[in-house]
Amino acid sequence: MIGEIINVGTELLLGDIMNTNGKFISERLAKLGIDLYFQTVVGDNSERLATVFKTALKRSDLIIFTGGLGPTKDDLTKEVVAKTLKIPLILNYQCYQEIKGKFEKRGIVMPRNNIKQGLIPKGAMILPNPNGTAPGIYIQYNKKHIFLLPGPPRELQPMFLNSVENLLINYSDGQIISKIIKTYGIGESQLVRLIDDLLEEQSDPTIAPLAKVDGVHIRVTTKRNLSSLEKMVEIIQQRLKDYIWGYDDDQLGELIVERMINNNLSLSLIESCTGGAITSAITDIPGSSKVLEQSQILYTLKSKSEFLNCNIEDIPNSGIDFYLTEKLAKMSLEKTGTDLALAITGALGPTAPSGVEVGEIYISTVNNYKTITKKFNYYGTRENIKEKCVITALHQLRFLLREMCP
Repeated sequence: MIGEIINVGTELLLGDIMNTNGKFISERLAKLGIDLYFQTVVGDNSERLATVFKTALKRSDLIIFTGGLGPTKDDLTKEVVAKTLKIPLILNYQCYQEIKGKFEKRGIVMPRNNIKQGLIPKGAMILPNPNGTAPGIYIQYNKKHIFLLPGPPRELQPMFLNSVENLLINYSDGQIISKIIKTYGIGESQLVRLIDDLLEEQSDPTIAPLAKVDGVHIRVTTKRNLSSLEKMVEIIQQRLKDYIWGYDDDQLGELIVERMINNNLSLSLIESCTGGAITSAITDIPGSSKVLEQSQILYTLKSKSEFLNCNIEDIPNSGIDFYLTEKLAKMSLEKTGTDLALAITGALGPTAPSGVEVGEIYISTVNNYKTITKKFNYYGTRENIKEKCVITALHQLRFLLREMCP
């Protein structure tokens, strides 16, 4: 089965919103073993939408529309599909009553234009939408499978998982099984050299290195041969064991919090340039209150000097310095009595103090018997550098934790 996604909405073309629906559906189709060949974004224009749809009918077996099912005049998907297939739109009384009832529950009289959402192509299957007013639609036409799904992700995703997948499972070529191996501390080119022979000889399973913010991921995928996948993962593990930090849905913050809870360890943080982003990455994890004892943002020279009980004049390089960062981490450990402490200073840009480069970052992690302080240099926007700082800081914590509790 050849699949195609048609994402409808001028706001997608203009970049006003991200096309998260395309990403979500692509991932789900891959897991179902359905080959996605094409993905198109088209604006709210009936002629262009009809052209894209007619092209899809010629080349694809499965066509999934996202968006354009709302009550306004520029919501055109249903009308264009019905006109192209020469199927009349008929008011479905049950749909109409459900839409009307959703407004009544909120104490609102249903606007007249919402009646449009109750119009369904004759013979189509209705896909329930408990999270919105636009029902999904499934049409079988000349051995083609056509789905019309609402645009808002909070409506589309449950509908896809609960309705669409149940209909598609019978047409898949065999469920795809993937294993993601997550690495850190090794560049993509160096990693590829270590598994170059595996990449050259791959067939089933396939191997794909993917550069991510938190390191290089390796996706190993098979359609049928689970034993071969497991064997390939084992070979890659042996070659990259010093760099692997997680698998599949593992999240760095979760692994750190889990390990600290299991070993009854506590943590304190001193953040400067990241302004609480590292703290947020920790506190986003359930159970982090058992781990994080204290977090402080020391953004100014004054706050740093007061914390260290020294004169402002004694703070070097406008508060961005190797030894200063180390002192902050050690002082945090001493004041809080935690098992670990981390401090970070740096310049995120777009400008930096005299003697400091944009992207110059210092991270220090300490416990009662070891101190690790490192300098990092990053490039990119302020937001990019901050994101890299958070990932790097978490990995520095992971390295120290690995030594404390192997």
